[in-house]
Amino acid sequence: MNHLKFGCIVLLAIFLSGCAAQRMYNWGDYSNTLYQSKKHPSDKSDLSHLQELEKIIEESMKDNLRIPPGVYAELGYIYFRQNKRDLAINNFKMEKELYPESTLLMDRLEKAAKLDDKPKPSEGNAQDASPDKPDKQEK
Repeated sequence: MNHLKFGCIVLLAIFLSGCAAQRMYNWGDYSNTLYQSKKHPSDKSDLSHLQELEKIIEESMKDNLRIPPGVYAELGYIYFRQNKRDLAINNFKMEKELYPESTLLMDRLEKAAKLDDKPKPSEGNAQDASPDKPDKQEK
C-alpha cells in the first residue's frame, strides 16, 4: 500500500511540474537599473540601464524568449536623446513589429526622430528671417 501512495505522489509531482508556468520574458535586472537611473541620475547609472536593456534583448534572443514589451521603445528613446537617430528609429520599428498596439506612439517617435535630422532655421540657413529684418520687402 505504501508503494501505491508513493507512486501516486510521484505521478502527481510529475504532472504538476509539467503544468508549471513557463517563463515568457527575461527582464534581467531592469527594475534595479531603472530605479538607480531615476534615483541617482548620472552618466554611469544611465549607461548601466542602457546596457541592461541591450542585455535583455540579447539574452531573450539567445533563450528564444519574446522581448519584453517596451524594451525596444525605451532603448530607442534613449538613443533618440543621445542623437543616435538611426538606432532610435530601428528600435521604434522593432517595438512596433513585436507589439502592433504600440504603432501610433512608435510612428510619432519615429517621425520626431526623422524631423530632428533636418536643419533648423538657427543652423545657418541663408533664407532665415532675422528678427531685425522683415521677411518681405515693403513696397
